[in-house]
Amino acid sequence: MANKKFIYFVSLSSNATYVLKQSIEMVKQHNEVVLFFDLDGARVLDQRYLKKLDRTHGTDLALLLKLALESGIKLYGCQMNVLIADGLELVDGAELAGVVTFLELAYTADAVLSY
Repeated sequence: MANKKFIYFVSLSSNATYVLKQSIEMVKQHNEVVLFFDLDGARVLDQRYLKKLDRTHGTDLALLLKLALESGIKLYGCQMNVLIADGLELVDGAELAGVVTFLELAYTADAVLSY
């Protein structure tokens, strides 16, 4: 049983690595974690971005996303994201969701954190 429920709102892709590492640690402490990616942050859920990032930064963001999913963390990308003109080619296990989903999650959370 989860101790607390945390919702992370990730609007900058540069914060994703930190948020994913912190979320995985929080789940190990028996907390429930949901990550909602919007604006620039949604890029990390795009398979095309992960391939580009891997070539340019050497960050294994794909592995962190996989570990997050395997630990039970839900990953949502904003379905109305206007910054990604070509849409999202979602990584396996991530889902698209809108503001209603985010608000429903946020209202039942113990904390909502924005990065």
